[in-house]
Amino acid sequence: MAVNSVGTSAPTKSGIRFNNVDKNFETFHAVRSLNLEINEGELLVLLGPSGCGKTTTLNMLAGLEQPTSGQLLFGDRVMNKVPPDERDIAMVFQSIALYPHLNVRENIGFALKTQRVSKETIHQRVAEVSKTLEIDQFLERKIHQLSGGQRQRVAIAKALVRRPSLFLLDEPFSSLDAELRRQMRGEIVRIHQSVETTMVFVTHDQEEAMAIADRIAVMNAGQLVQLGPPLDLYQAPRNKWIARFIGSHPINILEARVTENGSQAFLMPNDHWPVTFPDHIARNLGPKLKRPEVNVGIRPEHLIIGGGAPSPLGEVAGEVFTRQILGTEILYEIKTGDGLLRAVVPTSQLHEIGEQVRIGVDWTNIFFFDRDTEETILS
Repeated sequence: MAVNSVGTSAPTKSGIRFNNVDKNFETFHAVRSLNLEINEGELLVLLGPSGCGKTTTLNMLAGLEQPTSGQLLFGDRVMNKVPPDERDIAMVFQSIALYPHLNVRENIGFALKTQRVSKETIHQRVAEVSKTLEIDQFLERKIHQLSGGQRQRVAIAKALVRRPSLFLLDEPFSSLDAELRRQMRGEIVRIHQSVETTMVFVTHDQEEAMAIADRIAVMNAGQLVQLGPPLDLYQAPRNKWIARFIGSHPINILEARVTENGSQAFLMPNDHWPVTFPDHIARNLGPKLKRPEVNVGIRPEHLIIGGGAPSPLGEVAGEVFTRQILGTEILYEIKTGDGLLRAVVPTSQLHEIGEQVRIGVDWTNIFFFDRDTEETILS
């Protein structure tokens, strides 16, 4: 995770805005008509698959790339052509770039030293940031004497010691193992709460984004698809693509034919699964239907593997096809007459491969998507 610290003059203490920003690289349209406001002091995550434009967006914030059209504003100041050293930012990249011949204290304070900041101020700031990151006991160590997680903290400290107005992080934990990634996510949240600096964090990992963000900006093919707090994206996806992209386990997408009043439906091909919707779904769904055929999205955690009395709302029979024990949960694939359904349940519900089961649905947590546009009709 390399650190690039630039700039000394703060551009603003108010928000950052992308106003209809495009970025082209010859024939490649990397960012398209981006309208995005970043609030002062928030931790915003840019999330999306590889090539979606999130790193290009971050580079425009840093001044490493200029918008092809539109405006990037820090407060009321247009920043399109403002060089990086006038933006008061610090940037953390994927690979670690620390000076091996310097100890931790010298690495953290190096940028301040090159700016001819007084020794007393350097000592004070290094002490403050190293204590915040809990690396103050390592200040006299050389870099090779540190663990991977400790090096990550030193790299972040090296950026934060300048007290930037904007802190940019581009996939900073991609080279870490799973356990250390989880640990560093907690560190980023704690650091953000301590320093109250605006942070923009780029990742392709939706679990990472959900864990740390105040808000998430989901991008795909250069466009901003949805913006909001993590739970909003999970509970109210704007379209089928978002519903598939957000969530720990792939969502079940079923074909459905809904009756005219929205009270009943036949799920899966060949009307294999007849269901009766609760009243609140029927009231809201009926007026929004353009045609009877829709797609229904059901997250695995909202499927119910039946036991006891059958559900009056409708169930489908199935056979346990695969089982993955995930610690506190079990992920099942259930073979039905027309395909596979994924269900996540507590480990107390242990079923054997080949066992016959009934599948029901928690109807308070389902999505309906327009078959043609893939936009959400009801969530």
